[in-house]
Formats: sequence, structure tokens, C-alpha cells
Amino acid sequence: MPYHGKSLPHLKPTHEIVVTRMLFTLGLAATTVGVPLYLIQLGMKDSSIGILIGIISLLIAIISLLLPPVFEKFNQLRLNILSSIFTGLSFILFSYSNSPVTALLFIFASNLSITINLYSLSILFKDSTRTKQEFTRDTGMMGSLINLSWFIGPLLGGLMLNYAGINGLFILAGTLCILSGLFVIILPFKTIVKQRAVIDGDLVENLKFYLSKPMLRVAYFQRMGITLWWGFIWTFIPIFMVRNNYSAASVGLFIGISQLPLFLFEFKTVDILSRVSYRTVFLLSYLFLSLVCLIAFFSPIFSVSLFVIFLGSFALSFLEPIIDLFFFDQVSKLEEEKTYPIYGTSSLIGSTAAKIGVGIGLVIFADQAAFIIIAFLMFLIAVNATKIRFN
Repeated sequence: MPYHGKSLPHLKPTHEIVVTRMLFTLGLAATTVGVPLYLIQLGMKDSSIGILIGIISLLIAIISLLLPPVFEKFNQLRLNILSSIFTGLSFILFSYSNSPVTALLFIFASNLSITINLYSLSILFKDSTRTKQEFTRDTGMMGSLINLSWFIGPLLGGLMLNYAGINGLFILAGTLCILSGLFVIILPFKTIVKQRAVIDGDLVENLKFYLSKPMLRVAYFQRMGITLWWGFIWTFIPIFMVRNNYSAASVGLFIGISQLPLFLFEFKTVDILSRVSYRTVFLLSYLFLSLVCLIAFFSPIFSVSLFVIFLGSFALSFLEPIIDLFFFDQVSKLEEEKTYPIYGTSSLIGSTAAKIGVGIGLVIFADQAAFIIIAFLMFLIAVNATKIRFN
């Protein structure tokens, strides 16, 4: 597996990837405040926002199943550059949408390019490490720094909404995403070219291979739980807050602060795997998330519900840095491109389940029903974790 290109002196390839990912994530995080609020401004109902965005996520999940041969045939750095620029342009054009239909089209375009961007960088990051210990350590470092972007981004988004409006917010977010692509062009990244005898282009065979591995099935559901949680937080909590007379800046502040535990603790939580099993971390974390949603459901005071939802971020600080570690422990290097796009659809399916499930719940019940729906789904993911063998 020869190396092509070279890294900057004293800067590891994984560190270059982290800087790129931080810039891209900063732009992405800034939009979490604006998307649902802008769709409401365009006249869409709360429930229809969740359902329609969920359908978009489902379509992208289906498309993602066709991506393995794309990642095997094409240079992933080029895919990353193009997807960064395309995401940025989609964000900018989204802010000029004057109807729900055009806005949803740009959401579809940006989400597809985001998917390609994150898949390509995740595989590049894994391949840039030489040992499991290095991958584990650098994953913790990357998780903390990316969550710094998730902390700053919503705060920045809330302030931009207040002072520059939707256009200012999405122009800034788009510019940051485009800059992340330009950063890849400027830096001489070191990449690995994998020698392949066969391109894994058969969708059915790829699915059969993935589904034949019990722990890959478990990894799918465990990652799905993480994005199910964030899909709920990013789509519905801003709507609930505005309905309870919170300002756009307050929404951004809450979304940003919810990332703070991840930034502070992810760097160290990967070390817990030397003392406890994947099974224990996943099981206890998802049970905790189920518990906080139950408390939020029964609380008559919305601010208390917000506080306990914030506490859920402490569980995410254990889940997020180890889920990809668990996945990559189950596959070889040559199986990564074949399996990662399938595994990656779990993020889209989780987000879809949150948006459509809660959206339908809001049509039938009051806002509080959202918390009991998520509590039930978190409990199911915890049960799935019991299938993991102790390591």
C-alpha cells in the first residue's frame, strides 16, 4: 500500500484531517439552529418538517448503499474536496429559497454531499493510523476537537440569526464548508492507495456480507441510536424552545452548550475501554438516555426538561468516541470501503426514525409525547447492546 503525497512537517495526517473536519463541522453545526426555524418561516408545520426531512434522510440512506464502488474507484480526497464545496454552495442557495419545495431540494443536496464528505474522511482517518492504540488515541482527540466545533457552531448560528438573518447565517456556514475543501487542496495530505483485485460493486453481495456479521449488525444499531438522539435534539428542541418563547440566540446557546460535555470528556473517555467492555458502555449509556427522556416527559416545567436533556450529553461523550472503534474492530482494511457506507446509513436511519417517529407523534399527541417516544427507542438500543460479547 504505497503512500502518495506528504504531510506538513511535524503535522500528522490524522491532525490534518481533524483540522479539515473541524472547519466543515463548524459550518454544519451553525445550520442546526437555522434549518427548522427557516422552514417554519416558510410556512411549514412542526410535524411536517420532521416527517419530510426524515424522508429525505431515508432516500439518502438508500443512495448510500450504492456508494461502496464509488469509494473504491475514486480518490477519496477529491471526493472530499468536491463534497465540501457542493455542501457550501447548497447552504448558500438554501438561504435564498422562497418556497418549502426548493428549500427541501437544497436540504437533500446538502445532506447527500455531507454524507460523502464524512464517509470519505472517516475512512481516510482510520487508514492514516498504523496501530489500534494510535487510532484509539487519535479518535478521542478528534472527537473532542470536533465537538468544540459543535459547541461554537450553534452559538455562532444563533447570533447570526439575530444580527444577520437567515442569509447571513447560511452564507457563513457555506463559506466555512468551502474553506474546508480548499484546506484539503492547500495541504499536501498523505494518503494510502489500496491495491484491489476486485471492486465490490454488487449491492446485494455487499449487504449479504454485512448482514452475515453479527457484530456489524450490532454496530449498526448502536450508531443509529446516537444519530436518533441528535436528530431529535437538532430538529425538535429548537421548535419546542421557540414555542416556549425562547429567542433564536437562546436556541443556539442551548444546542451549543449541549455539546460541551462531549468536548470536555471525549478525549479521555476512549481510555475507559481498557477497563470496561463495549457492551457495558453502550448498555449503561443508552439506559441513561432513556431515563433522562422519561424525566423530561413527566416534568411539568419545560426548563427542567431542557436541563435533563442537556445531561444526556454526558452519555453521548462515552458513546460517540467509541462507536467507530467498535465498527473498525470488526473489519479488515480491505473491507472498510465495502462495509462503511452500509454502516454509515445507520446515521441516516437513526435521524429518520427520530424525525418521522416524533413528527407523527406530534400530529396525534402534545409536545411531551416526543420525550416518551425517544425514551422507548433508547431503551430498545440498550437491549440491542446486550448482544455484544464482553471484550
